[in-house]
Amino acid sequence: MSLVRTKKQLIELLENVDNQVVALSGRWGTGKTHLWNEVKAESKDVKVKKALYISLFGLSSIDQVKRKLMEGALPDAAVGGGKLEVVKNLFTSGVKAAATHYKALAAINDINLLLVAPLALRERVIVVDDIERKHAKLGIDEILGFIDEYSKEFVTRFVLVLNDDQLATEGEQRMLWTTFREKVIDQEIKLSTTPDEAFSIAIKLLPSPKYEAMLRPAIIACGLTNIRIIGKVIRAANQILANRDLSDSIQARVVPSIVLFGAIHYRGLEDGPDFQFALNVGNPEWSTFLRNKQNEPTEEEKREDRWRMLMSELGINRCDDFEKVLVEFLESGLFESEKVQAIIERYVGEAQTIEARQSARNFIRKVIWDHRATDTNLIAEAAGFSAVAGLLDPYVATELHGVLSELDGGQRLAEQVIQAWITAFRARGGSAPEDDNNPFGNPLHPDIQATFDNVVSQQQAQATVVEACNHIIEHSGWGTLQEVAMKRATAHDFESAIREMGIDDLPKFMRRMIQMRLQRGTYDQHFGHATDRFMEACRAIANDQSPESARLSKLVKRLFATTALAIELEPAQAGQTTGDAEQP
Repeated sequence: MSLVRTKKQLIELLENVDNQVVALSGRWGTGKTHLWNEVKAESKDVKVKKALYISLFGLSSIDQVKRKLMEGALPDAAVGGGKLEVVKNLFTSGVKAAATHYKALAAINDINLLLVAPLALRERVIVVDDIERKHAKLGIDEILGFIDEYSKEFVTRFVLVLNDDQLATEGEQRMLWTTFREKVIDQEIKLSTTPDEAFSIAIKLLPSPKYEAMLRPAIIACGLTNIRIIGKVIRAANQILANRDLSDSIQARVVPSIVLFGAIHYRGLEDGPDFQFALNVGNPEWSTFLRNKQNEPTEEEKREDRWRMLMSELGINRCDDFEKVLVEFLESGLFESEKVQAIIERYVGEAQTIEARQSARNFIRKVIWDHRATDTNLIAEAAGFSAVAGLLDPYVATELHGVLSELDGGQRLAEQVIQAWITAFRARGGSAPEDDNNPFGNPLHPDIQATFDNVVSQQQAQATVVEACNHIIEHSGWGTLQEVAMKRATAHDFESAIREMGIDDLPKFMRRMIQMRLQRGTYDQHFGHATDRFMEACRAIANDQSPESARLSKLVKRLFATTALAIELEPAQAGQTTGDAEQP
């Protein structure tokens, strides 16, 4: 049940003195300790208000547990009707002072503390937390044995705070826990914190006044209930956005991405996507939602459809430079504020563009999800999009064309949007803006793709391959972005890169790629068929007999001559397909 209902129920259970042992269970990080603190503060029972709290984290014996409890109990003279007053005086004056000089007396101090534990803990309320984080030497049977003894012999009441999702993974201890649940625990209540409740707790611990309104719905959409993880996401948003004053449209562009990618990185999503999926389907084909499949979708397809629906709900329709910087920050922990500042400033300067794109995305969402809307009304609502098509990025324009084409009578307007985008693109002088780079292979309308390819596609493909390889060389490692770029690279991309590369970059690039090919068993699992495409490119260059390629052809042959890869430079056999054709 939710936090509010659980708190009410727990208070009622504690008011009944017959409930000697009450268990409060739930998933890790969902606010059980926070709930207990609220119950303690609001309770009218003096014993509940003065309850002793102990975390078993790292404790290796029951004696340590008792000592920790005694540290909290001894200062309270009211316990046991003042009977501890003599004991407390003994420890705070003579024994405690002498123990600083005589180690033997300090041992007696410990023994006496344990001897008077029943007196100090009699009729107290004790909260036991972090049971699953106890030391391996402290068996759960010892803990529950202590609970059973004190609850029956000394009328001590216990509240056990349990992360039952972690206990469930411990086979033998899980069996013991089940046994003692039957024999020791009088009542058990399970906390199922809602995402909204979890966010309300986290935002008080880590305020984010400027972005709270946009963070909350994104957290709820992701279903995050772990308060610690939500706190990390809020902290990331505060660090990345640096308290900037951002319009609602710009916040709607960046905050949901911070939440989703943060939730992925901190493992807050149950059965959620990874970075590669999120980056690649940042501009999903909405036809996948509208299609009528003849075959029953596989479990993997169903899972991916759920992920696409989540991204749709968050309003993440495509990924660009912002998500690239975000992934680099989350994976490396290194924050490059200048890059983020430049992207945010670009967004601010393009406020009208951002709003037009957001309007288009909202319309796309309405077409898919508002089943009450008629085709006629939707077409009327979309009539103005052809006038602002030039402000849309090509991926949103493609999506808009797709959903309009599905409407009865919407095909003409869909074509007008595409042609208006192409006209605006050409009017800008035939060069694409920065954020029209497409490292993740998102789908484009064929007419836009043809126009776009004429200007920049080849240069972008070359840059992507070279940048990915340079990153691998410089950092002796790679991240998600480099894996995506290498997997997408064709033999033509590699060949173009090799032919255009300067004298400083070519030696490093060739040595690194040859090394990857020689150790392809290691690299293929990360980069797919990238080394195959590289070899096809080298083979084409080595066997190019044209005068302008003569020196480069000799260079490639010389590089491979002393390696085990020399034979791979031989011409492909008849009937063998090219690397581009083999691309999955």
